[in-house]
Amino acid sequence: MSLSICADCLSRLRISGQSKSMGTATTLIASVTLPRAPASSFHSSSPVAANNAILKAKKSREVAKHRSSQSARMKKKTRDRPKPPAIGERRAQRHRIVLSNTNAFEIVGMENWSKENMADEENVGHVLGLDGALLDKLRDCQAFKTTQNWSLFRRPATLVRTETIKLGRDIEALNAEKKTVRHLVVGEKASGKSILGLQAMSMAFMNDWLVLNVPQAQAFVNNTSSYAPLKQEDNDTKEQLYIQPHLTQALLTRALNSNEALLKSLKFNHEFPKHLPLKQGTATLKDLVQLGASDHTFAWPAWQVFWREISAPGAKARPPVLLAVDDIDHWMGPSKYRSAEFEIIHAHQLTLVRQFLGLFFPRGQQQAFANGGMILFSTTGSNTPAYPTFELLVNQLRARTAKSGDSSDFPLPAPYSKPDSRVLELSSGLDHVNLTDLKGLSVPESKGYMDYFVRSGLLKRNITESAIAEFRSLTGGGVVGELAKLGRRIRL
Repeated sequence: MSLSICADCLSRLRISGQSKSMGTATTLIASVTLPRAPASSFHSSSPVAANNAILKAKKSREVAKHRSSQSARMKKKTRDRPKPPAIGERRAQRHRIVLSNTNAFEIVGMENWSKENMADEENVGHVLGLDGALLDKLRDCQAFKTTQNWSLFRRPATLVRTETIKLGRDIEALNAEKKTVRHLVVGEKASGKSILGLQAMSMAFMNDWLVLNVPQAQAFVNNTSSYAPLKQEDNDTKEQLYIQPHLTQALLTRALNSNEALLKSLKFNHEFPKHLPLKQGTATLKDLVQLGASDHTFAWPAWQVFWREISAPGAKARPPVLLAVDDIDHWMGPSKYRSAEFEIIHAHQLTLVRQFLGLFFPRGQQQAFANGGMILFSTTGSNTPAYPTFELLVNQLRARTAKSGDSSDFPLPAPYSKPDSRVLELSSGLDHVNLTDLKGLSVPESKGYMDYFVRSGLLKRNITESAIAEFRSLTGGGVVGELAKLGRRIRL
């Protein structure tokens, strides 16, 4: 007889047997219990597997899925983020200059640099200290640079070179004569050009001169400051000129901070500027400069009035003026600024640049300042732009200094080249410019400089003639910046 149940049901039969011996045969009495099927099932799996402990144990041992973590998940701790620095703090840290080092030895008996010994030729090769009042003025006009090694020594001091004595004698002569002397300082990298400019400013402050300093000429042309077209009624040229209010404000700020006592004693020499908010009768040049330094909208009008007061002759005497500009190479080509038509603006279209270059390369017998003074321009050796026309200008000035202006070796523009016409026009004023070409230090200067490192505790070696010869051979003939690098290496 066929069974009415399937084979799967037979495999799940529960058999309970009782053995009863009936002679030699054993009869198995099976009690069969079939599972009761539910009335209606919505699952494809067997009802027996619903609560099966074996299947649940297998599922717990299954392999983890892809990218799933098997470790214990720890709650992440919240990171304490530091407070970001204030606006301008990082820039101030980059430009921070330390003028003293308390770990260095104090040099006993160091003589201070003063008005009395600034042109003394016996001080060539000696290191002279700078006093506190002079340091404040130099700091206010931003004469110090980060490339100079002021943080190595106990107190600020400077090495007197032969070129320093020449500048000192020029300043002494200009105290009696009302004329303007122009110096262009050139030289290779780390030859001491910026230090020579600082020494010139120091001697000018010693003699109560008015000092105007442009520490970085590149800031005028690299498109990092505001600019605006000059009004047509103020423009006496055919091309469009541009003013730079914030850079003019910075220039007036340096002039105010470093020459405050001198400006306070100077009254107006020409027509009083009624378009500026100043008190007529009691206002001084300090009030004028302070107005331009406090608000950039008044910077350019205040600068125009201030420049007329110090450059045009008048009834009241004016002090001599020192105008110092560093990195002058960047003014000899196109700038990064653009006009309203998106055309490149040349550096000579910027009013301050055009004004200063016109004074340094004058056409004819042009008097720059009312009571005379000095204009000192310095080139750069570490960040030199590629302007061939200016290099030609410097080579022509070298040839004129060497008295070879009429020879066949006089530098001329290369054939089929395209020189910058604006820069080439400056060659007409080369007759009034003195070239100062800085080379390496002489043997006495190198000896005095390295002895300063020994006395400060930086260099532990006896300064002999053979040591000086070794130092000079390792530093390209006594380049002062390379000597400083060599002197910083402490030798036990």
